[in-house]
Amino acid sequence: MTRPQPLTGRDNAYYWEGVAKGSVLIQKCTVCGSLRHPPSPMCPDCQSLDWTTVSATGRAVLHSYTVCHHPLPPWEEGPYAVVLIDLEVEDSDEHPRIVCGTRGISSEELRIEMPLRLVFEDGLVFAGPEADS
Repeated sequence: MTRPQPLTGRDNAYYWEGVAKGSVLIQKCTVCGSLRHPPSPMCPDCQSLDWTTVSATGRAVLHSYTVCHHPLPPWEEGPYAVVLIDLEVEDSDEHPRIVCGTRGISSEELRIEMPLRLVFEDGLVFAGPEADS
């Protein structure tokens, strides 16, 4: 069985199109400037419907994680980690969070506040070990 692909709609198509091109785009309210993720049609801070997108830099920090042992979906080898990461965003002090899986890093290596990088594979985004400088 293959991994199911995410559902896309009017409010999140930009996000998945960006991921397919190797970038994570985050909504930014054009009225108050706040960042928001997951995507939504309205700013939760000022209720504006006007927004644009800004790019994540590709760098992130591990905020939290869990290691899933059972039941495993047929497309995963286990155990596998699901991580919550704080994204670095161009020209912003805000760090929106996304939930994703990991690539190239074992569950045993995960540490809160460890630096990570974004990895793109099969139209999805994952967290991987920080690239060598």
